[in-house]
Amino acid sequence: MSAGGPHAVAAIDLGATSGRVMLGVVARGRIELVPAHRFENRLETRVGHLSWDLDALWAEIRQGLSAAHDLAVLRGLPGLSSIGVDSWAVDYALIGPDGERIGEVISYRDGRTDGVAERLAAQVPAARQFALTGVAQQPFNTLYQLAADDRLAALPSGSAALLVPDAIGFLLTGQRRTELTNASTTGMLAADEAAWVPELLAAAGADEGLFAPFIAPGERLGTVRPDLARSLGIGEVPVIAVGSHDTASAVLAVPAGGDGAAGAADFADPAATDHAGTKADETLAYISSGTWSLIGLELLAPVATAAAHDAGFTNEGGVAGTVRFLKNVAGMWLVSESIRQWEEDGARVELDDLLAAAAVVPGDRFRIDPTDPCFLTPGRMADRVREAARPLGEDESPRTPAELVRCILESLAETYREELHAACDLAGVPLPTRLHVVGGGSRNALLNQLTADALGLEVVAGPMEATALGNIAVQSRALGAVPDGPGAIRRLVRESVELEVFTPAR
Repeated sequence: MSAGGPHAVAAIDLGATSGRVMLGVVARGRIELVPAHRFENRLETRVGHLSWDLDALWAEIRQGLSAAHDLAVLRGLPGLSSIGVDSWAVDYALIGPDGERIGEVISYRDGRTDGVAERLAAQVPAARQFALTGVAQQPFNTLYQLAADDRLAALPSGSAALLVPDAIGFLLTGQRRTELTNASTTGMLAADEAAWVPELLAAAGADEGLFAPFIAPGERLGTVRPDLARSLGIGEVPVIAVGSHDTASAVLAVPAGGDGAAGAADFADPAATDHAGTKADETLAYISSGTWSLIGLELLAPVATAAAHDAGFTNEGGVAGTVRFLKNVAGMWLVSESIRQWEEDGARVELDDLLAAAAVVPGDRFRIDPTDPCFLTPGRMADRVREAARPLGEDESPRTPAELVRCILESLAETYREELHAACDLAGVPLPTRLHVVGGGSRNALLNQLTADALGLEVVAGPMEATALGNIAVQSRALGAVPDGPGAIRRLVRESVELEVFTPAR
């Protein structure tokens, strides 16, 4: 394959409610994104824990890879040039010495970590944990999951804990590695180097030998196992590490106008590029909007101060050494879980109709705190939102689904305003002139307009499939199909998508 010639790669993109295998055809400075296979990802209670069905996901992934190969051939290409995997963060599979999975992949939403953060804080104070890692103490952090995992003591020698995308990479190639952007979310990786923090591993009762060697985005993990390649009919395709934390890939695909610190996308020294942003002198501000809303800034170094810790911010690794300084907010999970309750109660609910109704009901009547831990677990979400809603006037609580959704979206928009201002203050940078929204939530026009109004900033929405685009772009760069130079990946994304701009109404 020539560096500039067309090629096809597959992005395996796993979210907390759905997954997809996307074909990316890169040609003439653009990415054509083609859905090969989409599928659901649902939590199930297994052996007393909320767990992911990794076997079902693996079956869907195999089907998707075969479909992606066939789509590439239909476009006159020989097949797939590479494969990359990203997923949600913090959850892991335990893999035995002979490659067998030990037990289930327990979800971060399971209650096994209740009280664990407080227990570990008695050993390593929370402020010290943050100073060591830059990661906020969320109850679902991998650190706390491992501390609550009663399987560790009986693991046979040679076992490994692989984060979900690394576990898929293992199934594809037989190679065990720990990709760095996802490792940075665990609460165990040092803030300033690619190394585990022994003090925290000891507190969790986890030995460093439990973890596979690190791999960075753009490095080659291996090739598809020969037996698997034959069964799928795709050949022994290279598997390339991408920003395997889905937010790392999504932020990489923010189509900012300035070259940005994630000119970092070029795998060059990010310190040699202009600071990230939509203008060359502006810090890049973003929301990766989906099940979660992750709002923050792209920086060149972590903000691991006491003030950042107290404010609940976290520092996660981005591609090429960038840092995603951000806050987790519940996001569209609140809406999707409310819809699930209404449907279980017998109603027929279409999201587009619900958003249209929410757009015309009177606003500024109720508020909730979307960061409240009470919204973390699934089940009867509409009831919980209604109970938590604080009236701003004489109304007691939202009475209709449209009123409740309006309350959720207005509360999210106001939270975005508060958290973006806080992020800029903590990082010591000016408020940018615009905010980029990527991911599935970028299609929510009502939320985007409410956000523009709340912030008084221009909101640039899109791309919806930012995670898959970032995944594909890293593979393409590793294959030599993206030119060198600051901002090349973000220019590639900008040329490949249509964006929608929302301006403040007041």
